[in-house]
Amino acid sequence: MTTNFDVPSDWFETFFTGPANRFWEAMVPPAATAADAAFIIRHLDVSPPARIVDAPCGAGRHALALARQGFRVTGVDISQDALARAAEAAEGEHLPATFLRADMRRLPIGEPADGIISMGNSISYFDADGTRALFESFAKALRHGGRLVIDTGCCAESVLPNLQTERTFAFDGGSDRAETFYDPVASVLKTRAELRLGEDIHALRYAHRIVTTGELVRELDAAGLETLGLYRDVDDNEFVVGAPRLLLVACRRESNTLLH
Repeated sequence: MTTNFDVPSDWFETFFTGPANRFWEAMVPPAATAADAAFIIRHLDVSPPARIVDAPCGAGRHALALARQGFRVTGVDISQDALARAAEAAEGEHLPATFLRADMRRLPIGEPADGIISMGNSISYFDADGTRALFESFAKALRHGGRLVIDTGCCAESVLPNLQTERTFAFDGGSDRAETFYDPVASVLKTRAELRLGEDIHALRYAHRIVTTGELVRELDAAGLETLGLYRDVDDNEFVVGAPRLLLVACRRESNTLLH
């Protein structure tokens, strides 16, 4: 069994540099992005040119797919490398997408968004206080009745039944070997990995806060976001224990004194 090891609480502020971003680009096929986009559009219940915020947007995988369909997309991320990749792609295709560098716990609030998406385990980067700030940020940035789609593989019902202390997989151009340690006191899953891209080797450490789906629903509710559905895949199948992925759909309540 892997022994405990340290991961900085602010690991995500410096993690998403070129190597990590190239890894994600290599890992996800275009068909998966297209399927995600279809789910997002269906459950946000919006049509172009509705405004969608993607936070965090990474290198723009979902933001660009939505912009290609005519949505006005604002991507927010803390990674300068990821934002540069996204902006370059949007400019090259003349897409209605803009990209801003900001902490998603403090989203720049301008025109209220018709929908917000937060994909790829991102909601689990923070401790309880940070998660509370994140959900309040989402609620404030949404119009009344606007919807939120969250994608995560870090709910307890997903992580704990399938927990592995070691994993290795190869992909085109490299490999990723990781060790994990679950801290039951903090409910945090820590990972240290060796990422190989060609001849280059990168040592990575990251951590995710693990909560039950019930805790997640209650935390969203406290921020004024009502959960509408829990799904295990983009085909709208109901979430069950052991499903590796949760897609949660919520909406901002029409009125909420916490947001005024």
